[in-house]
Amino acid sequence: MIMVSLTLVHVVMFAFLSVLCGAVFVGLRRQSSLAWLALAMLLGSIEMIIISASDGTAFELAAAALLVPAAYLSIAQAVRVLLGQTAQHRVLIGAVASLSALSLALLALGVPFPIQTVPFQLACALALAESIYRLSRSDRGLWDMLLMAVLGGIATVFLIRIPLYPVIFGFDASFVTIRESGFEKTLLTTSGLLTPPAVFLLLGRIIGSVISTYRSRAERDGLTGLYNRRALDEMAGVPDLAGGAVIFCDIDHFKRVNDRFGHQVGDQVIRAFATLIEHTGYRAARIGGEEFVLLLSGKSAVEAAEVAEMIRQRFQLIAHPGIAPEDRPTASFGVATYPAGAPPVSAFVMADGALYGAKEAGRNRVVALGTLAQPDEVEDQPLAAA
Repeated sequence: MIMVSLTLVHVVMFAFLSVLCGAVFVGLRRQSSLAWLALAMLLGSIEMIIISASDGTAFELAAAALLVPAAYLSIAQAVRVLLGQTAQHRVLIGAVASLSALSLALLALGVPFPIQTVPFQLACALALAESIYRLSRSDRGLWDMLLMAVLGGIATVFLIRIPLYPVIFGFDASFVTIRESGFEKTLLTTSGLLTPPAVFLLLGRIIGSVISTYRSRAERDGLTGLYNRRALDEMAGVPDLAGGAVIFCDIDHFKRVNDRFGHQVGDQVIRAFATLIEHTGYRAARIGGEEFVLLLSGKSAVEAAEVAEMIRQRFQLIAHPGIAPEDRPTASFGVATYPAGAPPVSAFVMADGALYGAKEAGRNRVVALGTLAQPDEVEDQPLAAA
């Protein structure tokens, strides 16, 4: 009665987790990691149903040999997709499949259960080891460490059966004898208690990753990966205790680039410029088609002008596919500062005015605080933040 009740609890639990993962999978726009996790729970549900209906038959053992390792391999695939790891551990998967097949062969040959189950226990532990290994190669945050610990506990349940079955029950013990023992019920209860936390930890990790991705998309420009206008407004509105400088940037005559060479080339030019300003290490945003802003906390007007001039010089030297050297685009820059304790946005009007001054003066130059900086006045500096 206790065994039947425990099995029914497992059936309900796995079915619920499978439905939950499936529902979240649909709700989060078909994240494939959730599909793998839902599959793992579905396989677990089927296995529990077979256990409740077979009552110790060979069919139950055969189903376990096939379904349980497959469920844990599905979890490993969910972890792989979640972590963005593309490499498939084909040798490991092959080893798990071979061990499962060996367990079936020993079952067919009538080998005593304590011996017949050894390949099965190893297959399950090895399938769990793939998830643990993949997690160990990630950033290993708190959630990953907890998930590794829980999965390690489940793997331990499988591994300790191998030496303890013969010691406790002997080599000739039957499956039913072992299944009905208090020792096996304790192990089943332990794995049953560990499985839901593992699923919820993995589910939480997946949902957290999706939220992080959506947040990044909400504050990043799709073409360049820089901050967008919304994110810039939030950053620039925060008072800066150190004070600093703002650089407004604009690619000169960009409409001509699109008209003459096409929008695809224009996008390449924008991405090239974005890469330059991103590599300075300062916070950079794209606020319009060809308009950009840099926030330089703690920097003076002179230092900011040097950064702008360095970007200007390097940008006009970039070879763009489809654009002749004499037609390479240039950029203009306006620099303004804000005092300690003021938000960077307080310098936006002045920086925009300085940019306008650079364009009025002929473009392809830097204007800082309304004072014209000629194109070659500022010494070229390494492309890195101080």
